[in-house]
Amino acid sequence: MKEKTKKAFNPNDFFTTKRVEDVATAFEQLKLLDYKKVNLADEITKYNYEITSKEYVPFEFSEIEAYYTLEVDTIV
Repeated sequence: MKEKTKKAFNPNDFFTTKRVEDVATAFEQLKLLDYKKVNLADEITKYNYEITSKEYVPFEFSEIEAYYTLEVDTIV
């Protein structure tokens, strides 16, 4: 019988960082909007996500790609 090795619980093993890029890839329709006219935060809230990055400035860029590095969190 094999002996199981116990690994200490690490809460970071369950933490994953999502970015605007991940949400935009999952919801392609987000790539069609002009974010100088539409608030990105309002749009991704419709898909149960919120922008958590402090660097987010609404209406700063037209293309969603400019926001790809911003972190988002799931709304539960």
